[in-house]
Amino acid sequence: RKAVEEHNEVCRILTEIGEMRKMENPPITGYEFHVITLATYVAPKYLLIDKLEETLEELKTREPDEKGYRARVLVVGSEVDDTDFIKLIESCGAEVVCDRYCYGAVESRIPIEIKEGDDPLYVIARHYLETSNCPRFMPQDEMRARKRRIAELAKEYHADGVIVASNKFCEYWSYERVIDTVVLPRDFGLPVCSIEKEYINSASGQLRTRFQAFVESVEIKKIQEGVKR
Repeated sequence: RKAVEEHNEVCRILTEIGEMRKMENPPITGYEFHVITLATYVAPKYLLIDKLEETLEELKTREPDEKGYRARVLVVGSEVDDTDFIKLIESCGAEVVCDRYCYGAVESRIPIEIKEGDDPLYVIARHYLETSNCPRFMPQDEMRARKRRIAELAKEYHADGVIVASNKFCEYWSYERVIDTVVLPRDFGLPVCSIEKEYINSASGQLRTRFQAFVESVEIKKIQEGVKR
């Protein structure tokens, strides 16, 4: 129960920090947020809570840098442990404003509610089954719900496009990535950049080219939409 309390406190703080990414010019970059998120998964929670609170208070008064991003993107897909991957995306002009990958900062930060008389271990197991958006859940209704969830997050965080990245040999996300590439543009009008990557980023040159081309295509789409209006 103590561990769940600490987990929920970390979730509360990270969720509040994540809300700032909805701003037109967020005070925190996607790379910085990813570093903080990874720290919360590998360090004891009680050692981080005070530091996270300090970070939250600092961000409330932090003046955003002029970063010159050309597009806002939502990153979707397999687990991302490599902070250089997010840094690479942002160096190509795409600001990462939301994470919908495994162990990211959306579903993974829903508090675990243990009520009086509940068995904590049972509640934790049920929580992860009910909140997980992993593609291993294959029913059609759940697959469609995942697509709607991505579209909702893109709208909520004002993302111009979606980067769907599956790790090599992650079969679940490999299937999902192909489906997302078709469904998200067709049903929700979202530009999609679909890539398969190594677990640790080793093909940065190829990925850089892909991300730069995607940012340019998003810019062209925004210009065309502006002309139509």
